[in-house]
Amino acid sequence: MRPFGSLHWVAHPTVLTLALALGGCGSGSDADPPGACDGTDCGGDAGTDCFGSTFEAIQSQIFDARGCTNAACHGKEDDPAGGLDLRAAVAFDNLVRVDGASGPFKLVFPGDEDRSLLYLKLAAKTAELDLQSRGISGDPMPFGETLVPVSQDELDALEAWIRGGAQADSIVKGTEDLLGCDGNIIPDPNKIAPLTAPPPLEGVQFYSGAWPLSAEAEDEVCFVTYYDFGDAIPLSATLDCPAEWGEGRKCFSYGRDELAQDAQSHHSIINVYTGAQIPEVDSPDYDPDHETVLDPNHKSWGPWTCLGGERDGETCDPKAIGGCGNRSECATPAITSVACIGYPHAPTDFAGLGFGGGGGNRIGLGGAQESAAINVPLDGVYSIIPVKGFVSWNSHAFNLTTRDTTIEQWFNVDFVKGDGLPGGRVWRQRAIFTTSRIFAMSPVAPFTKKEICRTFELPRYSRLMSLSSHMHQRGELFRIWGPPQEPCTGGGTFRPDANCNPPEAGDDDERFMSLSRIYNDPVYEYYDPPLTYDDEDVSSRTFKACAVYDNGADDASEVKRNSAAPNSGTCTTLVGQLVAGCGCPEEQRVCLGGDQEGTPCEGDDGVCGAGGLCDACPLMGGITTDDEMFIPLGSYYVQPPEG
Repeated sequence: MRPFGSLHWVAHPTVLTLALALGGCGSGSDADPPGACDGTDCGGDAGTDCFGSTFEAIQSQIFDARGCTNAACHGKEDDPAGGLDLRAAVAFDNLVRVDGASGPFKLVFPGDEDRSLLYLKLAAKTAELDLQSRGISGDPMPFGETLVPVSQDELDALEAWIRGGAQADSIVKGTEDLLGCDGNIIPDPNKIAPLTAPPPLEGVQFYSGAWPLSAEAEDEVCFVTYYDFGDAIPLSATLDCPAEWGEGRKCFSYGRDELAQDAQSHHSIINVYTGAQIPEVDSPDYDPDHETVLDPNHKSWGPWTCLGGERDGETCDPKAIGGCGNRSECATPAITSVACIGYPHAPTDFAGLGFGGGGGNRIGLGGAQESAAINVPLDGVYSIIPVKGFVSWNSHAFNLTTRDTTIEQWFNVDFVKGDGLPGGRVWRQRAIFTTSRIFAMSPVAPFTKKEICRTFELPRYSRLMSLSSHMHQRGELFRIWGPPQEPCTGGGTFRPDANCNPPEAGDDDERFMSLSRIYNDPVYEYYDPPLTYDDEDVSSRTFKACAVYDNGADDASEVKRNSAAPNSGTCTTLVGQLVAGCGCPEEQRVCLGGDQEGTPCEGDDGVCGAGGLCDACPLMGGITTDDEMFIPLGSYYVQPPEG
């Protein structure tokens, strides 16, 4: 059973009382319903699908087979139970992105099962999820002591469909097995529907364009788009930019943001370039025809071509907003680049050496490590970016299917009004993105596990709003403890801090704040009211984060393998080779399987005995999901005392 709680509120400002449209109905029988594929001849021809789509199978196996679509429940046009009609012709449109009664929930929220009332209601029955702790009223589904809950496999299939983008006509990888379907089934790449833009004068939307990702491949790319929202921003949201961003530049303030991206994504880091306006004459960025690098036609930018859509690859004018047509954006080349380091199609001060995308003259705009993410800062907390400028998209994704795909992102921001206005600007939001020990777990020997820790501190007068974390697939546990903590020292990017260990009391320590176990569904802790850290003593503002990495210790089949090295362009980049290549060299390999498992073998399978392979590798800090990262995340603002 998977743990719940990837979205976790602490001290809610209000208790959500949801009169859900999801009433309690069922078949009235305690017999197991038929599977979605029972009685279906799936054939064996290439390309033959056992069912048309994952949603079609969910409709058949969960809604129809359990009586949810009978006339007494959610199966009639006039006055269905809870106002929700779940018959096949209308169920999808009645569920996906349809609001619940209040709060952050929708009936189905594409990309996030923890914001999806359908999933939570079913999980409450199948996995005994506590609805009340999430502020959800009503009964688990299906309602009634004699009604059989959906199976864990069916619940997992529903979760996979939601996290895969909640599409009507696609097959999400793995759901065919969970729903008991046999045959030659070819999963589709995960896509997500476009995010609806904010209403005029309430916010704006950024769109990335669609960069290509080949079948069974992984890549991390960087590219740039240009925006100009000068006519879309109300006067109440405008303000002067910081002087270091250029004299006379105008900015706007925003608060809530929301990201939707195709569910093949591993991370999205979205930044805005704030660089110098007029390069010196002897600068490589100097251009006598276009003096300022804030002009997208300056020689430092481009070439500009349409990314995605019918005009993909055609030359475009970055100032002609929308000129590339539907599902396309005018962009610089989307090329393999780790954290945009050394990206060649931008000014020389565009990207530094900072992992996390914040190097050079770029500031954070948004991002996520899941296909859907919403950031709602507290009242008065805001961020700012220029009214017009350049967005850098650092996108890392993997395609586990045999079909080529593209990766798209939509990012919405809502305006925050000016100083002194209700709900207006008071404190600038700041990010916790601590990467100075990002690869400090290196190495974790095959068939072993390792825990490393680090500390990080907040400035005095900080107000903590959220905490989270980032690991890759072999990160099995990430924990954070709050102050007081003595700062750990002596570490580095590839070296853990000296004598930095978890608190002896472990999870029972009263300072314990966060635990996450699933790398691609990390826990987010939110604090309202925010936690305050006013003391001058550094230890009273110092946090400790620890992460456990398992390189096949609990399950030898999960060890890092040279033969399973990802098909990723990042493996051949200079940064990739400096950090960690994919797989491992022969001199680092040990036996997997056979009677010599764990024995050094230097590429020779014969050393490993019958059934053994010279294939197991040490786990390193690295840039693909086959290696690891260690990053505490969060958000806060600083509120100094008045006067």
